[in-house]
Amino acid sequence: MAIINLNNLSGIPANFLKELKRHDRIFKENIFIETILEDISLLSLVKEIDAFCCNRLIVGFHYTRAISDEIAISGLSCRTGEEIRRAFISKYSTIFTENELQQIKSEWKAHFDIQSQKSRDNLLFFNFTTCALNNYGAEPLLSNFGGEQVYMPLQDLPGIGEKIKNIGIPLILKCILKPSDLKTFFEYPWGHIAVSSYHCRINPEAIQFDQDGFQTVAVNPNDIEIIDYSKVQNQKFELGYKGGTILNLNTL
Repeated sequence: MAIINLNNLSGIPANFLKELKRHDRIFKENIFIETILEDISLLSLVKEIDAFCCNRLIVGFHYTRAISDEIAISGLSCRTGEEIRRAFISKYSTIFTENELQQIKSEWKAHFDIQSQKSRDNLLFFNFTTCALNNYGAEPLLSNFGGEQVYMPLQDLPGIGEKIKNIGIPLILKCILKPSDLKTFFEYPWGHIAVSSYHCRINPEAIQFDQDGFQTVAVNPNDIEIIDYSKVQNQKFELGYKGGTILNLNTL
């Protein structure tokens, strides 16, 4: 099955790109997708591209600080926060003092209430472009080990926060996903993101549209490309990024 990468537009058919190109003047004159989509023909194109993507596979980006070998073996699994935190203590308790362990457990208990559990347990979250690397939305995930279910109430604690930041390495997990497995928050999400990515390609000042998506389905390790973020950072510097999508459209 064809794979669509909404970040670099690979897999988007040439006829859609040709139709988008007809509107380059609009893309160059505006920075917001909301303004762009006041054009009825472009809104119609968003819907067509979205329908096309729904019947294919798409690339999702998952940002994390983790142990790459573990992901290469096990992929991404859906777990409750309690399961994640229990595994963390089992594996890493020896790097903390007894007082720090007590503080960690106390902070977790206070922070992860029933509402928090409902919004995070057994869910895997993804972005569909790399713009979170530019607006620093991914920074806490890349800097702190274990995901939000571990680090959220701990990241600023003296001593503990530093130790959390020294486990694992920052990774971008490029995952192959089924649109039917994903829940999103906007209508025609794939069409909106694709058109926005094209917009950023034409206009460096354009604001990239992206959104979170989540699923309750594990991701097989064979469907994950593991990217060391430190190497991407170096590549970004060499490219002399000026605007739009943070990475060269051909890199991710």
